[in-house]
Amino acid sequence: MAGGLMVLLILVGLVIDTGVAFKERRAAQNISDFAAMAGTRAVADVYLDPSAGVTGVTVYDAIDRSVINNGCANPCAWTGVYTRPTGTGTWTLMDAVVRSGLVPVGAQGVSVTTDRRPGTYFIRLIGQNEWAVSAVATAMASRLPDPPPGILLPIGIFDADYETGRDYTLTAGQEGPGNFGWLSWTGPVNVPTLRTSVCHPDSPGFSFPWWFDGATGTMNDTVVRGCIQNYIDNQTVVYVPIWRQTNGRGGSNLQYEITGVAAMVLTDFPNHSIDVTGRFVEFYSYPSVPAGFGTPPCSATVDPNCDERFNFIGLVQ
Repeated sequence: MAGGLMVLLILVGLVIDTGVAFKERRAAQNISDFAAMAGTRAVADVYLDPSAGVTGVTVYDAIDRSVINNGCANPCAWTGVYTRPTGTGTWTLMDAVVRSGLVPVGAQGVSVTTDRRPGTYFIRLIGQNEWAVSAVATAMASRLPDPPPGILLPIGIFDADYETGRDYTLTAGQEGPGNFGWLSWTGPVNVPTLRTSVCHPDSPGFSFPWWFDGATGTMNDTVVRGCIQNYIDNQTVVYVPIWRQTNGRGGSNLQYEITGVAAMVLTDFPNHSIDVTGRFVEFYSYPSVPAGFGTPPCSATVDPNCDERFNFIGLVQ
C-alpha cells in the first residue's frame, strides 16, 4: 500500500507540476514578448529621435523595467541580444544588451530570453525540486518601402484593439442585409470578381480614408474556399483592410470606410461556413506590406522626405 501510494503521488505530481510548468512557460513568453517590444522601442529612438542620446543603458533599462513590471521576480532572469535584418526577411543576432556602451550600428531590434525556475510540489519525492523554463521573443523596428507590395485581401474587419497572437473572426459582422465583410475593389459584387481578388490579388492603390463597396452573400464559393485554404496551409501573412464605419445602406449599396490595414495569418475557413478566422500580427498604415523587413525607421525632423506612417514595431518571433 505504501508503494502504491507513492506511485499515485508521483503520477498526480506529474499532472499538477507539469501543468504549473506550462503556466510558467506561458508567463515567461509574455514577459519576453513585452520586454522585446520595450527594448526595440528604445532602439527605434536611435533613428526617430537622435537628440535623445539613446545608449546601451537606455535599452537595458527599458527591458529591465518591462520584465520587472510584468512579473519577472526571483527566481527569474533575462538576457538580451541586439538584432538586425539580413535583407531576406530574416534577422541575425548581434551584440549582447548590456548596461553600457552604444547601440550597435545597424541594430533594429532586440531578442529577449526569459529564464524562470519555478519550484515543484509533488515530484520533489523523486528529487525534481524545480523546473527550468525559458522563452524567447524578438521584435524589430522598420520602415516600409513606398509603395510596399503585398497580398491585400478584400475582407474588411472592424477597427478595434486587436492583440498580437490572438485569433479573430474576420467575417463575423453583418452590417447590412446580406453583407458579411467581403469587399469589392472595382464595384461589381459578384462571385467571379471575388475569385479574382482572393486568388490573384488585384487590390488598387489608395489613401486613407477610402470607401469600397460591400459584396453581398456568404461568398462560399469552391474556388474562393480553395484559395483561402491555400493561404491557411502555407501560413501566408496576408493583409486585410480595417473599416471604421459604413454608409448605413443595405445590400449591394453598402459601403465601408477603410481607415487602415492589419496583417493576419489566416487560420480557419470551415467548409460551408461564412466565417474566416485569422491570427492578428500587426497594424500597418499602408494598404499593403512587403514580406521581410524594411530599412530603419525614419524621423520627419531629420529627413523631410520621411513619411512616419510607414514606421512600425512588431514581434517577429
